Amino acid sequence: MWVVPGLLAVAGAAVAVTWLNAGVWMGRLYGAERRAKGREFEPSVEEVACLAGHLVELRLLAMYDAGRIVVSRSGDVTATAAAATTSTDPEDYFEAAAVRTLGPTRTGDMRTLTMWLDDDAPPHAVRRRLVAAGLLNDAKLLDRASLAEESMALVSFVVAAVGVAAFVYALVRGENWLLPLLAFPALFAVARLAIVLVDMYGDFGRHTGLGSRVLSEARSADRREHGPTVDRHEHAPMAVALAGMSALPAGHALRICLEASRARASARARGGRSTHRSHGGGGYSGRSCGGNGPIGCGTSCGSNCGS
Repeated sequence: MWVVPGLLAVAGAAVAVTWLNAGVWMGRLYGAERRAKGREFEPSVEEVACLAGHLVELRLLAMYDAGRIVVSRSGDVTATAAAATTSTDPEDYFEAAAVRTLGPTRTGDMRTLTMWLDDDAPPHAVRRRLVAAGLLNDAKLLDRASLAEESMALVSFVVAAVGVAAFVYALVRGENWLLPLLAFPALFAVARLAIVLVDMYGDFGRHTGLGSRVLSEARSADRREHGPTVDRHEHAPMAVALAGMSALPAGHALRICLEASRARASARARGGRSTHRSHGGGGYSGRSCGGNGPIGCGTSCGSNCGS
């Protein structure tokens, strides 16, 4: 007698909890959008690079121009003695991270270096600054909101399954079958409505509205002032901040090095698939764009920062 009402109560509680959970995380994301609305922000070149997904490439360009790294046409990068000395300066966390990542030989694969540096403390610090300024959404909030949406989908199917079971149980036991027939479809509809609302209004990207506008304005202003971003011979820092190493001239050593590194990784991946074995990547455990390495505001390798 109490089985069907009990199942209904449990299903209703599950739907309510998922609604509340989704509302909390979506509300926090909307709060960030509201706080950023109407602000004016003049980003530095470094902040533009972070918004566009090329912070590490920008900083590597600065190190290269200062003679702190040398690169090869085969895809390797080496920190010079000057970089090793500078890395002890607490003011330059990025160079310290680069030297530390390259290891005792101070030499490593360019593409993998950019990926590791993107997950190091300096890019994270820039991201936190942009989150605080309302230009980026908090990655943890995005993950939790996505998880809440997935849980709503799961609960809706569980409600449907429990509803069918309750209806069959009521028929077999000769109990009131109208209750499960009417109540569980209503709960299922409420759970699916939450998913529809999230799809309609909860499409949060990495950037807030302000962040997207600031990045778009930076791109437009750069094109007006300096022309096309790709293959630029002058004003390279802003070009690299907006488009990565592809903004450098085709014969630039950094661009050649990164392209060679990517080609080498692609060849290694093809070889790994053909032999059903995984190949290591030197001192970096073989992480590549196709792996599970973290992608943030520092590297264009598979990044969606500019979206």
